[in-house]
Amino acid sequence: MLSSFPREKVKLLKKNSIIIEDIDALVQSDLILIEDATLDIEEGDTIERVLPTGKSEYYLVLDRGFHKAFGRFKDHYQVSVKKQSSIDLTRNENVVNNYNIGTAEKVNINSTDNSVTYNITTEDVALMEALKMAAKDLENKDAVIQSIEEMKSSIGKKSFAEKYNAFIQGVANHMTIFAPFIPALTQLLTNSIN
Repeated sequence: MLSSFPREKVKLLKKNSIIIEDIDALVQSDLILIEDATLDIEEGDTIERVLPTGKSEYYLVLDRGFHKAFGRFKDHYQVSVKKQSSIDLTRNENVVNNYNIGTAEKVNINSTDNSVTYNITTEDVALMEALKMAAKDLENKDAVIQSIEEMKSSIGKKSFAEKYNAFIQGVANHMTIFAPFIPALTQLLTNSIN
């Protein structure tokens, strides 16, 4: 198939570090034709092309493009590629969506920081301690205290609503004891959702 086209030798650099050399290919800017259908080409592999100057170009495999035989053409690959030097690194930056509890310092290298830091206040800690004190005489105190700890660890996170609901279900039979705390917990719930 490629006999009438200018071919060159390329290397296939597999993701698992295996290198396959001396592959006949027709290299174009976004497509590399390879007749050897026995090769195990996968998306994410790299194809290396050595230029006459001795420098190398590297192409990221986007789609292996295996094509079954048809007419006079044998099984072959029409590999869709993108030259690695032309990949816009700013579009591939990591996006961080973390919820940080406390005053932990954040370092973001080549990433966009979409995180939210929520500092647990002394009032929040006092509220959780007061809830634990109120639960100390309950028959299911261990489960209730555990749910309070889970609420405390999720303050400022979206998961706070789930932990809040679990706490409310756990103390449903004791609402007279916990009713005074509901406004403060509702405020934490509101802060976690927004």
